[in-house]
Amino acid sequence: MAEAMAAGRLLAGRYRLVGELARGGMAEVWHGVDELLGRPVAVKVLLPHLSADPAFVARFRHESQAAARLSNTNVVTVYDTCHDGDVEAIVMELVQGTDLRARLDERGPLPTDEAAGIGAQVASALDHAHSKGLVHRDIKPANILLCDDGRVVVTDFGIAKATESDQDLTEVGQVVGTAKYLSPEQVSGKPVDGRSDVYSLGVVLYEAACGQPPFSGSGTATAGARLTSPAPSLRQRQPDVAPWFEAVVERAMALEPDARYPTALALRRALLERDPGPDPTAVAPRVAGPLDGRPVTRTGVTPAVRPATPRHRRAARRPDWWPTVLNVTAVVAILVLVIGVLARTEMGRDLLERAGIDETTATSTPAGDPVAVARASSFDPFGDGVEHPRETTALIDDDPSSTWSTEDYRSPLDQIKQAGDASAGVGAVLVLAERSRLGQLVVDSADRGWSASVYVADDPSAVDADDLAPWGRPVATFEVADDRTTVDLTGTQGAILLVWITDLGRVPEATASVSVSIAELDVLD
Repeated sequence: MAEAMAAGRLLAGRYRLVGELARGGMAEVWHGVDELLGRPVAVKVLLPHLSADPAFVARFRHESQAAARLSNTNVVTVYDTCHDGDVEAIVMELVQGTDLRARLDERGPLPTDEAAGIGAQVASALDHAHSKGLVHRDIKPANILLCDDGRVVVTDFGIAKATESDQDLTEVGQVVGTAKYLSPEQVSGKPVDGRSDVYSLGVVLYEAACGQPPFSGSGTATAGARLTSPAPSLRQRQPDVAPWFEAVVERAMALEPDARYPTALALRRALLERDPGPDPTAVAPRVAGPLDGRPVTRTGVTPAVRPATPRHRRAARRPDWWPTVLNVTAVVAILVLVIGVLARTEMGRDLLERAGIDETTATSTPAGDPVAVARASSFDPFGDGVEHPRETTALIDDDPSSTWSTEDYRSPLDQIKQAGDASAGVGAVLVLAERSRLGQLVVDSADRGWSASVYVADDPSAVDADDLAPWGRPVATFEVADDRTTVDLTGTQGAILLVWITDLGRVPEATASVSVSIAELDVLD
């Protein structure tokens, strides 16, 4: 029989247990210390009856290793898997805060905006996991951690998938606390994909908004109810819920996977934009010709990729006076073009001056439309592989007060440059929602004098590459001389973009170090 865990026990000669944090039907979580690195950790130890099952342990190790490859600000970082005699454990980041289960038990239903904000961060974590081929399968309030710093992180990626079996709904300890969040396909034993996690997150959002899950009762009855019955109306249970939020939750919880949001990223956009989007089951009228070369789904509905933040929303309908606006806009554009040409000649500049028109204003050109960005990450192949990865969401959050920063280096990145390799550096990656035609990159940074190159690629493996080879040749280079720098990307297309910093600028002393901070990276078409 496995030895009980106790404070002070040392696992794998490295992880010292300090105190128990939580206990569930499959594992207990301990506050621990990594004595090799001297950092606090969370150690999740499988209960003895699960550790004694060789098949379970094999699946557990495999999925834990898969979870350890995830690197996203909304995913609890898995540091290591630990095997010590008959003990199986996962060593993870120790999160300071509470979980959504405790928050709901303490405060009851959450305001719509707060629930939507939490859901959007969970959806970001799921989108990242799904892109790596990992489906969570156990999204529930207890697995959603609310950090003291405002982050929302998802945990238990490894255990959730490893515990799937044909007997999940009947075995004691397998259903309690999870049956009410299972998708219909999980209940019926059908294959699952990322849309199953979308359903479970919809259930969590439903409960977060009204204080109770849509289905209740015994484990098997709760899980089975959703096979034939839609969820009760959310706003009947909680009238204060915004109509758009109810519509988003209803679509996420659709019985048929094809009727839900197709991806976690699409659900995230709906929550951020407060827009449930078109009904995926609606059939569009037959049209006479092609739809501008855009793909058409099996239902005939043209999918629309929306930018990831409310600031970038576009109107879905145009008022009757819109053609007039277009005509006026065309005239203005022609005038700007003529004035711009005049500004290039001495006579023209004299005419502009007499007319009181500022040359710099006359020659400016309007920016393009925002290109939707799915996520951001850091890129440090020549260093230790990480470059403040938890700050990268600041690059796309539309908040100028939040920034992503490089680590401190001697300029120009002497500490990580390979001998004779002038291209070595560090950078930030933007993964676009879809392959797009690019026009401009707008860089907001209060730091001046640093230089970078821009790479554009299509192969997602470039994000995890050990060098720049998969990125090809840079499409642009720039030096930051003002708070906002616009980089011309006209003529390029791709799905991922890398801002590769090669020089941090001059520093006052040769022995001093410097870093670069970036507030926003906006991509325009």
